[in-house]
Amino acid sequence: MEEISSCPVCGHTHFTPFLTAKDHTVSKEQFQIVECKECGFVFTNPRPLQENLGKYYKSTAYVSHSDTSDGIINKLYKQVRKITLNQKYKLVKPYLENNNLLDIGSGAGAFLNTVYEKGVNAFGVEPDKETRESSIKKYGINVKEESALSEFDKDYFSVITMWHVLEHVPNLEERILEIKRILSPSGRLFVAVPNHTSFDANYYKEHWAAYDVPRHLYHFSPVTIRKLFNKHNMVLEQVIPMKFDSFYVSMLSEQYKNGKPNLLKGIISGIKSNFKAENDTYSSQIYVIKR
Repeated sequence: MEEISSCPVCGHTHFTPFLTAKDHTVSKEQFQIVECKECGFVFTNPRPLQENLGKYYKSTAYVSHSDTSDGIINKLYKQVRKITLNQKYKLVKPYLENNNLLDIGSGAGAFLNTVYEKGVNAFGVEPDKETRESSIKKYGINVKEESALSEFDKDYFSVITMWHVLEHVPNLEERILEIKRILSPSGRLFVAVPNHTSFDANYYKEHWAAYDVPRHLYHFSPVTIRKLFNKHNMVLEQVIPMKFDSFYVSMLSEQYKNGKPNLLKGIISGIKSNFKAENDTYSSQIYVIKR
């Protein structure tokens, strides 16, 4: 295990226990989540060594990699995804000045294929070899290893997307600096992450599915997202709710909490979460960031 000695956002070295969560997807192990006393950033600590993280993704239940349709929740997820993929394209389209887009953590390749079919010069980066090769075979898209980030020219992309990826990146500092290098001066970075200050997070507590330890190394809020990117002189321009996510996360959380699915209760929790959300407190949110 790797012990993080300084806060990835502010560098402070004093943390308080936040909660202990279980890996429901793969290992069934318990992991500690801590909060920085200085800036309030919440992160998994200690966490598996970087070379061991891959084994925690090896599950057919991990839908972003396996593209599975097993179970009613994953079937619903994939139906909703058809809607959200086009919504994401409409969101990024106005910023595609040079038509170059990079999707970091492209997973099973659904979004990359959507924009590729719209005529966008789209590239993907996916660290998992099996997932990467599967997406290339299925869609014929341009997906490279994670190391390829350093090969792209400076200012090359007018849009970079990270759909539920930033929380998985072991080295935040290194990744943000690399993004800033290859993003054009007028470009935009789109970051979608869960929000641990949402109603459903507070309701389900340690059973909240979006903690997803240890795959989620960090647990963001609007405040800590702003602090993280301000640190790198990048500007948070807009926060956009992902209203469907509250339903998916709440349905999974009900299963984790009670040991069996309860779709109705999950749907009710999702409705409550969206209804009670204010001041950027939706279950998951998209952050539009300018270089």
